[in-house]
Amino acid sequence: MITILVTGASGFVGGHVARRLADRPEFRLRCLVRTPRPNTLPAAVEWMRGDVNQAATLEAAVQGVQLVVHAAAITADRKEPYRGAFEQVNRFGTENLMGAATRAGLERVVLMSGLGTRPAPNGTYMATRWGMEEAVRRSGIPYVILQPSVLFGTGAPFVTALARLARRSPVLPLLGGGGVRFQPLWIEDLVTCIEGCLGEGAPLGRALPIGGAEQVTFREVLDEICAALHVRRLFVPLPLAAARLQAGVMTAVMPRPPLTPAALELFSFDNATELDSVERAFGFTPRGFREHMRQHGL
Repeated sequence: MITILVTGASGFVGGHVARRLADRPEFRLRCLVRTPRPNTLPAAVEWMRGDVNQAATLEAAVQGVQLVVHAAAITADRKEPYRGAFEQVNRFGTENLMGAATRAGLERVVLMSGLGTRPAPNGTYMATRWGMEEAVRRSGIPYVILQPSVLFGTGAPFVTALARLARRSPVLPLLGGGGVRFQPLWIEDLVTCIEGCLGEGAPLGRALPIGGAEQVTFREVLDEICAALHVRRLFVPLPLAAARLQAGVMTAVMPRPPLTPAALELFSFDNATELDSVERAFGFTPRGFREHMRQHGL
């Protein structure tokens, strides 16, 4: 039986991965969480309390493990809890995990990254995400890096944050004019891709940009969210320079700002890839964002 360690199992992606893999009889599942066992984890799952920034906890967590699904990171929608936290957790935390995994002789790592990840100036969120990928590449362990576009599905941070703003504000900002394209991927389809990285025939040694069945502009994303909420809102174009100022102020004074400087980095490019990216890599057609929203709502 193969033992798999899932990091970030109390988070959005890691939690979905844990619940899916818990039903696979060929796997023994171990989950790493920073807090006491979340109620959302299946009862049969082994869990360990640990932190990617605490090397001793990682040495214990990887013992007897063959595969790691690494989903522990601070995502761009979150307020940085302290200066340098993105780099500390994303880059250095991944380096810690890869060090422990190398010493334990792990056979494979599947890393959750994001679409558009590339080298970037120090101090940016993108630089920390690139650092995660580089830590995996340099480890010497066979790997697959998944780079999805924004995710949707119950509790998805991107859609949830925009829905929270649409509920509260009569005016919604069209960041950068609203024309930036996204290719939203359903969380369950992402988990299916992760499953495809665990067995034989996995696309090892590659970073795979993946997205859903359609590309939509930021304006179209907001349209669908407002329709699902049955509200009408005024859309106002907001240049990115002005948005950065607002995000800085909101981040300074609000515990859960609707917009963060890190998230704005993702509006500097089209967050989209080939429409058949999932089908070519994993052999199935993902769910469409608009179809899902109109059938299932938020």
